Parts: sequence; C-alpha cells; structure tokens
Amino acid sequence: MWSIGGLFIKLVDLSPVAITGTRSIAAAFVFLIYLKKPQLYWNRYFIIGVISYAAMMLLYVFSIRLTTAANAIFLEFTAPIYVVILGYYILNERITIFDILSMFVIFSGMTLFFIDELSFYGFWGNIMAAVAGVCLGVVTIMIRKEKESAFQIVLMGNILTALVCIPFMFTGLQETVSRDWFIIFVLGIVQLGIPYILYTKALRQVQALDAILVSMIEPILNPFWVYIFVGEKMGEWALVGGLLVLSGSFGRAIIKLNLPGANIAAKAIASKMPGKDMNRLII
Repeated sequence: MWSIGGLFIKLVDLSPVAITGTRSIAAAFVFLIYLKKPQLYWNRYFIIGVISYAAMMLLYVFSIRLTTAANAIFLEFTAPIYVVILGYYILNERITIFDILSMFVIFSGMTLFFIDELSFYGFWGNIMAAVAGVCLGVVTIMIRKEKESAFQIVLMGNILTALVCIPFMFTGLQETVSRDWFIIFVLGIVQLGIPYILYTKALRQVQALDAILVSMIEPILNPFWVYIFVGEKMGEWALVGGLLVLSGSFGRAIIKLNLPGANIAAKAIASKMPGKDMNRLII
C-alpha cells in the first residue's frame, strides 16, 4: 500500500510540503478512529519516536527537491543498517548470518534497481535523505520498544508533521483544484494511515529487522506502478534489481515462517564452530 504513493502523487499539482501535510492530517484521523481514546505515555522513547517520525517525513520531502528521486529513495532505505545497530543496543535483538545474507541480497538489488539514476548531484539533498534513513530506523526501533504506546507514536508523529507543514500548505492555493486535495487526503488514508497501522501491529509481533526488510519492497514497487500506469521508464537493471529485492524480502520471510527460530545458513556455519550459538551471530 505504501508503494502506490508515487503513482497518485504524479496525478496532482501540489507542492511536496502540501502533499506531506495533507497526508499526515488524513493519517492522523485514521489513527484517531482506530484508537478511539488514545492515551499518551510520555517518556524519552516516545518523544524520540514522535520527533523522528516527523523528521523522516519532512527530510525526505526536502531531499527530493535538492537531489534526485533515486538518491533520496536509496539513501532513505539504508534504514535497516541503523535498525541492526539500534536493535542490538536498545532491544537486545541480535542478528544471524542469515540476516546478513538477506540484507546483502536486498541491498544489491536496490543498487541495481537505481544504478542508472544514482548520482553525486545534490550534496545537501543526499545528506537529508541519509538522515531520513536514520530517522526511519529510529522510528522502527521506538515503535518496537514502546509496544504499549506504539500507535500513539505514529499518531503524534503525523500531527507534528501536519503542524509543521500547515504554514506552507496553502501557498498557491488558488491555483489548485479540489480534486487534488481529495486525492491526497484519500492517499493519506490508504497509503499512510492504514499501512502504518499494519506496520505498527507487525512490529509488536516480529523483530524490527524482519519488519524493515519486508518494507524494502516499497521503493521497488513504487516506480513499477508509475511505469505501468503512467509509462515512466525504469533503468536497464531495474528488473534484475527488483527481483533480487523481492526474492530477498519474501524469500527470507517464507524461510523464517517455515523455520521459526532457526537459520539454515547460521546452522551450517555454526555447526563447524564449537562453543558458538547456532542461531546467532553476535555483533
């Protein structure tokens, strides 16, 4: 559902900040309806999660203006690296050899998918996109950490994002049409609100790395839908890269589903290493 954003954004004539603010307002309404009477649990993890969510949304929007879309997407989805690091120190979630192999396959696919469009253009845009990736990793960890207030983190993150965007949302308002606002508001419900409810529910059940790696299919499907319905061409290596990402994400999920708590690659290596935990590679 996240992946349809690019397609519908292509159909409207609104500024990126207006799109971000409107989507966040719609997503906040979805969370308010879902939670009914949200209770806020203010602590440092909650506050870090809220600020990181808003920063992620805003930095990505501004990075798109200052660098290429390929650079922005690629750098934002370096988030699994930060999830691995933060997950170890904050959640005590350790990774296996199988996790590392999965990440290698997925990142290789991401590189091939965007390789024709990646460039060194837009230094500050690249920095913003990279920081947005850090924020995405932090949000994932905070949602996983604060299970009792996970939904409230996303709710308040959307409210904060909307508040920051409001002063810029009505620039050139007379030049826009009601259809554009309607499309983006619906997009906020279908592409942001509902998916984040599902993502948050998933993070209460699975490890942070599992959730973030499955979400890596979003930057691959996004330009795919645009290509199918709008005709915007993809790079020569995009198909190969996309297949690698899909294979790495879904293949990993299927294997872990069928072998809960086990790791084929880790077992094969660990069996030759006396005294080592067969299911874990300690970092």
